Amino acid sequence: MKFKEKFGHCNLTPKTSCEYQSLRSWCNNLRTTYKKIRKRETPHFNITEGQIRQLEDAGFKWSLSTCSTFDERYAELMRYKEKFRHCNVPRSKSGEYQSLGNWCDNLRKSYKQIRKSETPRLKLTEDHIRQLEDAGFKWSLRQARNANARTVK
Repeated sequence: MKFKEKFGHCNLTPKTSCEYQSLRSWCNNLRTTYKKIRKRETPHFNITEGQIRQLEDAGFKWSLSTCSTFDERYAELMRYKEKFRHCNVPRSKSGEYQSLGNWCDNLRKSYKQIRKSETPRLKLTEDHIRQLEDAGFKWSLRQARNANARTVK
């Protein structure tokens, strides 16, 4: 509630300051537990219906999808490109671009799955693929690193 008082919401995301890492982890554990309860699986820890209602009344979200559509994520990627002159966001375990880097990593995995005629992790149409390639997105991290090195020189 102190976090909500300070920021006006209680939905800690990967972009939330490191200062709140412990609280963010607790929130993630709550979400995992909630999903397991709803699937009638054994949760990591017990949470009562009263506690669930209390969290919901406070504005706690059980699902955080800050940028759920391709167009929203693509726009975020273009802002990154504008700032760094490339759109090959590295995958990292923390930092401002962690979520975007994970999305780019999932794009690459999905692209490979599509090329192998497998079901992709993310819905990725031929138009999406063309749009990303036109923006300079690389499907291989090695290809991306080489392109970034040439850009820096």
